[in-house]
Amino acid sequence: MKCFYKIVLSLSLVLIGFVASAIPGVRSGHNEKDATGHRQGYWIITGEMISDRQFPPQATVEEGMYKDDRREGLWKKYWPNGKLRSEITYTSGKPLGPYRVYYQSGQMEELGFWDDGKNTGEFKRFYSNGNMNQHFYFGTNGKRNGIQYYFHENGRPALVVEISNGMESGSMKRYNEDGELIEEKIFENGKIRKVVSSKTEPVKEDIVKADPHNPSIGKEATKAIGTPNEAQGFKANGFNTLYDANGNIVQSGEFRNGKLHSGKWYRYNSSGILTKIDLYQKGRYIGEGIQDEK
Repeated sequence: MKCFYKIVLSLSLVLIGFVASAIPGVRSGHNEKDATGHRQGYWIITGEMISDRQFPPQATVEEGMYKDDRREGLWKKYWPNGKLRSEITYTSGKPLGPYRVYYQSGQMEELGFWDDGKNTGEFKRFYSNGNMNQHFYFGTNGKRNGIQYYFHENGRPALVVEISNGMESGSMKRYNEDGELIEEKIFENGKIRKVVSSKTEPVKEDIVKADPHNPSIGKEATKAIGTPNEAQGFKANGFNTLYDANGNIVQSGEFRNGKLHSGKWYRYNSSGILTKIDLYQKGRYIGEGIQDEK
């Protein structure tokens, strides 16, 4: 008799599950769609679902929640080696909240906070060796305010500059890798008002010069002597991070046929100060900041 009741109970649970799965909006497991075809609930994107052959078919590429076919909450993306690549918080399909980006080694590359497609609050970027690269502060309007810090790869300050509403305003001090002050200027509304000191040591120009809407990598990009370009080697097809002669990141992302296909292009002014980040997706310029990757 007990066996009979167990069989009936099992069949009842199966029937309940079947009925629930037939009701729109009621789903279990992951990678489900509602009656209108909208993605709902938890999704795991695997290698077999994308065109990137670096991932094995069953490898997890990214995972997170969908609500009415839009990303919602924390989404995690992975490198082909299984290491975490990024953690981005979404609201209604748009990045909104804290985010983190990692190198393929697993080392932190960048962290900050996104609000309506722009950085706000504290922002940090790191070299692959773990040392700080940049330490910025953004206002609620997405423009930098306060003292901004750039560092050499050895961890020593490279540039310390006061920014007001996105423009240089106040002191700017530049240091060499030994920590020696080589240049000091006073700015007002983005313009030089006074040169306090300047040594003969030259300030190197950016290596990459190209049309922002045609992100081809010229041969000059591979000549950045003394930067991480030498150690990593340039892959015409694959992931690269390119630096200028001052050690600043210029381009980072997936390349195809020697051109930035999907990733970021960092823009600096003549003083070596980061002014904006252009975003490319599938070979096209699509704007500034992190965008929805759908």
